Amino acid sequence: MFKYINKMSRNEQNKTIVFKIEQNIGYCMVSISRIVEKMIRENPSLEIALAKDIISYSKLARYLREEVEKEFGHKITDAAIMQALKRLREKSEKMYEKKSGFYALELNTNSNIMSLTIGKSNRLPQIMQSLYALPELEQGFVLNATHGNNQTTFLISRILEHKVEELLHGERIIARMKNLSQLSIRFDHKMFEAPGFIVYVLKDLTWNNINIIEIVSTYTELIVIVKNEDLLKAHNILQKLLF
Repeated sequence: MFKYINKMSRNEQNKTIVFKIEQNIGYCMVSISRIVEKMIRENPSLEIALAKDIISYSKLARYLREEVEKEFGHKITDAAIMQALKRLREKSEKMYEKKSGFYALELNTNSNIMSLTIGKSNRLPQIMQSLYALPELEQGFVLNATHGNNQTTFLISRILEHKVEELLHGERIIARMKNLSQLSIRFDHKMFEAPGFIVYVLKDLTWNNINIIEIVSTYTELIVIVKNEDLLKAHNILQKLLF
């Protein structure tokens, strides 16, 4: 490369050097941007604050600099991180702005819910059959079951507590939570195919410090479980967001 440059004219050499420098700067900025974006994406609170433009670029750059330098492998300036943050804000703003294309058809609430989580069980098919045969379900009481590879969580109306615990007698109960409420969001089937709809629904709940205990999703319904004390606040947020 140096032999080739030496054969060039002075003007050509300068242009080549400048081009190489610009290439390196461009590569560095792309790398820094990717690192910064990854760090922000991993912290939803920071991403939302950035999207809403309620955070100082300079303070956030200073906060991130040590970790960015560690991953980048070299010292960098706050200005470089700030530039990456400004670019990221434009992308995040579009993601977190209120979208007219996202909407719900109905929002219902139900309080006095509890959850029971049991370990893996060979009796689960028999348990489920007995649960769905409970006459109270015809009166509108809640029963939802979420199955994982090693656990099953039941969301039930408190009035069913004793009957459900009788059916679960002998099973290993991993967790029991009371004083819960559910928000049932019914939406058009078009929302099922809309990328980002569930994130759009949940992001403002998280931003407003509402702890989401459980999520149950079907084709045109999303059920969000929160603590009783968060129900009214969560309802108002979703009402404003989706209607």
